[in-house]
This record gives sequence, C-alpha cells and structure tokens, in this order.
Amino acid sequence: MPEGAEFRCELCEGLSLKFETVIPLGRYEGELRSAVLRMKRPSGEALSAAMGHVLGRRRRRELLRFEPDLVVPIPMFWARRLRRGTNSPEILAESVASLLRRSPCVGVLVRRRNTVPQADLPPRERFRNVRGAFGLKPGYNFSGLRVLLVDDILTTGATCSEAARTLREGGATAVAAAVVARAQGADTA
Repeated sequence: MPEGAEFRCELCEGLSLKFETVIPLGRYEGELRSAVLRMKRPSGEALSAAMGHVLGRRRRRELLRFEPDLVVPIPMFWARRLRRGTNSPEILAESVASLLRRSPCVGVLVRRRNTVPQADLPPRERFRNVRGAFGLKPGYNFSGLRVLLVDDILTTGATCSEAARTLREGGATAVAAAVVARAQGADTA
C-alpha cells in the first residue's frame, strides 16, 4: 500500500506538524491494531522485531527516497519503560535501521519527563501533553542530518511532531516518521 489517499486524515489537515512525511505500514485497524497492542508487552519483543523487518521491507523504497542518515526511535520515559518492560519503537528502529543499512541512534533523543499516556487524552490535548517532553543528550550534533523517526503508531502526530521539533532544534535538516500503524479520523480520538 503506497502512501496516498487511503492515508490522508481530514483531522490532520492544517496542522503544523514538524516532520515532512509519514511512512506507515498500514492503517491502525484489524490485525495490525492487534499487533501494535501486543508489541507493547515484553512478550511482544519478537513481534516488534518482525514488524520492524516488515515495515523496512514493504516500505523500503519510500524510506530510502527520504534519504535518512540515521534512524531514531521515539523514547520512552525511564519509569514507564521499567513498568512496561519493553520499548517497541526502539526494537522497531533497530530492525528498520539494519535493513536500510543506517545507524540506529538509540538513547540520543530522550524523554525528559513522564507524560500522561496519549491514548488517555482527547486529540487536541495531546500536543500540550508532549510539549517540551523531549531533549537531546549533550554532545550530539544533528547538523545537516536527515532523521528517520520511528514509532509503533501515529494518531494525532503530536508525539512525532514534538520529537521532530527537538531534532530540528538540534540541527536536523529533515525528519520523517516511519510507523507500523497510522490511525485516521475517528481512530485518533
């Protein structure tokens, strides 16, 4: 499924998102939705690696067309990661980076504070929730780099947009989001 009309979301039109494009594997529905939810548990780590492989294979052309220099996962706050026992975006990013022969850049983009889970908030409040939540580890310079940001799901785009803003402030010239599933319309609520 190439990105096109089937991935457009009328709720996203007019938003000022800080990434250039979204490269999804598919829509957040059916079996893909079920897979994303299973990936969020420690028992889903192998599934996360497999889904990263599928995302990288099926969207290889679009991912390479973006010409990423490195691949960065959406970070999880340390306490949430400890509770959950896994971070699916990190596993996804490592799989995608390996397939694209790019460097996975884990631990450089950090979540500075614990935010309320986005799924618990109405769409418009999600942008406020993640505002200022990310930072870059000192000593890293993204100047002139094109960054592929990886997450398991994109709903409103708030999390990826805020992470992209942080990467751009760190010098990145372009940021694209690669996700396993993209929610649309009523799915984002």
